[in-house]
This record gives sequence, structure tokens and C-alpha cells, in this order.
Amino acid sequence: MFKFYTPANWLENRVKIALIGVGGTGSEVLTSLARIDYAIRELGHAGFHVTAWDGDQVERPNIGRQAFYPSDLGHNKAVLTIQRINYLYGQDWIGIPEMFSIECNKPEYFDLVITCVDVAQFRADLSQCCRSKHCRTLWLDTGNGAHTGQVILGRLSHHDDCQITLPSVYDFHPELDGMVDSNTPSCSMEEALASQELPINRAIANVAMQLIWGLLRNGGLNWQGAYLDITKGSQIPINIA
Repeated sequence: MFKFYTPANWLENRVKIALIGVGGTGSEVLTSLARIDYAIRELGHAGFHVTAWDGDQVERPNIGRQAFYPSDLGHNKAVLTIQRINYLYGQDWIGIPEMFSIECNKPEYFDLVITCVDVAQFRADLSQCCRSKHCRTLWLDTGNGAHTGQVILGRLSHHDDCQITLPSVYDFHPELDGMVDSNTPSCSMEEALASQELPINRAIANVAMQLIWGLLRNGGLNWQGAYLDITKGSQIPINIA
């Protein structure tokens, strides 16, 4: 028996997904979403509609480390990746060349919000924005260091009327609020790889893919994420209490 069952509207309708950040992990997650979408549509599901946000352009240190190619240099990450997926898979997904604004956008409009950002305070603010709302949106957060990372599926809202409670990354890590990030851009591939192992983003995206696939294909989950360390080859699941 599953401890968390896939929401009924996920099984009956097209799943509306907001992907925030199309960088290292986000570009890998977006590629994974396209593969899952194609597979489930082949199985008779309505599939996904994805809207992706990122205000950054592809730079040389991104090539190889992220899902970009030399010909992508100078193009916006969200628009470029979405256009590629739409062309290859015949989709109508949307890429927005801006950073996601909590004030201007409504996270609760989506069935699933996926955050692939490296700003701790943004994740804390996102959690707080829906706490007082009647919101059934699921939130899949990804985060990583040089060789470690976590993927946590939870709810944006813990409103009393919600039938299912699923703690979010902010419930597990309230220290995100007020945390100071060190996000100095890398100027070269060598510098980038000195601060982050090459396989970490793909490893994080694979866990996210497992969770989303389980919801769509199996109808539920007994786990809601994992902590990874690719130098140890370890993946510790976060079981649903």
C-alpha cells in the first residue's frame, strides 16, 4: 500500500508543471520531463504542460556540464530548451526568459512546481507564499553541493483542509530562511568542475525522474525523495512517515 497516492487530477488531466531554473539540474530535469511526457502519452495519458523560467543565457562554462551545446552560446536557457523539446516532441510548452517572480506568478495555479535554483532564500520565500492558501500543489525541490544533493517532494501548503500532508524541503530544512549563498559564477570549465562534480546534476535529475514516473505510472509513492553522495555512490531514500 502506498502512503501517498497520486492526485486524481494527475491521472485524468494534463499535468501543469512549473519548472523554475533551467541551469545544471534544471536542464537535465526538463529533458527528463520530455521523456516521461512522451512515454505516458504513448500509454494513453494526457501528458504534461510545462512552463519553464530562467533569465540566464548559455555561457561557455555551461557547455558539457549542463544540457547545452556549443551552438547554444548566447541563447536564453529556458526559451532555447523549450523550443528544442517542442520541435523534437511536437509539444506546446512555454519558455519564459525571466527569473521566476513569486509576486508576479501564482505557484498554486500549477499541479507541480519544480525548483532547480541555488538560492536558499527563494525556496524559503516560495514555501511561505502559499502557507495560508488552500493549495494542493506539489513541490519538488532539488539542491546540490559539489558532490552531494537532495531531492524532496512535498506540498507548497499545509492548510488545515488539506487531506494529505507531505512535508516540503522547507519543513525538513527551515534553516533555508536567512541562509547566505555563495554563488560566484564560474569563468571556465576547470573552475566550474573544481566546485562541482560533473555527474551531480544528472544524478539529482534521475531521482526527480523516479519520483514523477512513480506518480504517473504506479499511482503512488512510499518515499518522497533522497539524499545523494556521488563520491560514495550512496542514495538514502526519504521514506514517507
